[in-house]
Amino acid sequence: MTDISSPKTLSLTGNRLNQTGKILEIIRPVLGPAFAVAMVAVALSSFGPNVWSWLLSQSFTLRAPDWRVFAELPLVTLIHVGGATSSLVLGGIVLFGPKGTPGHKVMGRIWVVTMMTTALSSFFMKSFAPMLGQFGPIHILSVWTFISLPRAIWFVRQGNVQAHLKTMRGLYFGLCVAGVMTFIPGRTFYALLFG
Repeated sequence: MTDISSPKTLSLTGNRLNQTGKILEIIRPVLGPAFAVAMVAVALSSFGPNVWSWLLSQSFTLRAPDWRVFAELPLVTLIHVGGATSSLVLGGIVLFGPKGTPGHKVMGRIWVVTMMTTALSSFFMKSFAPMLGQFGPIHILSVWTFISLPRAIWFVRQGNVQAHLKTMRGLYFGLCVAGVMTFIPGRTFYALLFG
């Protein structure tokens, strides 16, 4: 007499785990962008319930950039924009390029400096949606940067490459969310591209 219940149970459990793993592999590339879109939606909702109808009623006509917008910005804002733009470009190269090479390490160190410059300069700027004095929700990303960058460096020095990579990815996606937020009406890049 053979016991047929145990092998079936094990194989079903194995199959379920296997199927779950396959589903996770399919949706994993979408999770980062989905999180970024959700963050933008939540941030826009903080302006009030009518923000969505107002945004949809606007005619966003893309035109040649009006570079005079930058001539009117204070120095701290120019430093912030320069740091953020450098971080966005360099971070993309570091994040999607080969890892562990001397070039990766040098560019990674430069990226840490540009990210710290971006985060630090943000504290000297008034938020577009102030909640506590001149500080708003976007400053939470700056605080997160000050906490996460040293952790990411510590992780890689301890040999925990996975935690380092995960932290750096999180920082880069946070930077992308902040970048998307600069195109909200009334902010600098909106004025630059849409007038």
